[in-house]
Amino acid sequence: MATERPVRLGDPPPARRTLRIEIKKTHDGRPSLACVRADASRTWARVHPFLPTHDLAHYAVESVLGIDDAFFGLIAQGWAIDDFASPGVVRRLPAAAMYVERIVGYVERGMAPDAAALASALALDGTAAAEPTGAAGAAFPAVTEEQLAAIAALRAACIAEWRALPPGETLRLTFPATPA
Repeated sequence: MATERPVRLGDPPPARRTLRIEIKKTHDGRPSLACVRADASRTWARVHPFLPTHDLAHYAVESVLGIDDAFFGLIAQGWAIDDFASPGVVRRLPAAAMYVERIVGYVERGMAPDAAALASALALDGTAAAEPTGAAGAAFPAVTEEQLAAIAALRAACIAEWRALPPGETLRLTFPATPA
């Protein structure tokens, strides 16, 4: 499927699109990721064994923070999984996608034990919540302690479910996650 025009911060917000995520634990150790959009179109790829847990961190961060223009939100809008590996993709990504990627990285490396530590880390790399990101000067809201705890809990539950999955089985999730 051809990639739609990238969504940019400041674009009118679309109705929150849903996506069915299927991560299959294959017998050969190279998982596959398939995403089925609300219109039944799909994108899929074989992925590196590292990526399912990274993708589950994206799932948690994007769901909890309500961000629709990062990895899974962009797929729901029409991006293909392979689009994220294409040359020059970083220039086409919305600012929110880069913001989420940084949060995911800090969460995965254990560098965000609390909201203050996360805010400090984002400030050091130039992604502070107060940094203007859109034409209208919109800023990313700071991640709260409650949000960070919800991200950690959702991520941990998804990773535990993934690790317990026998080869040949598929973890199925709906994006965005619905609050417990």
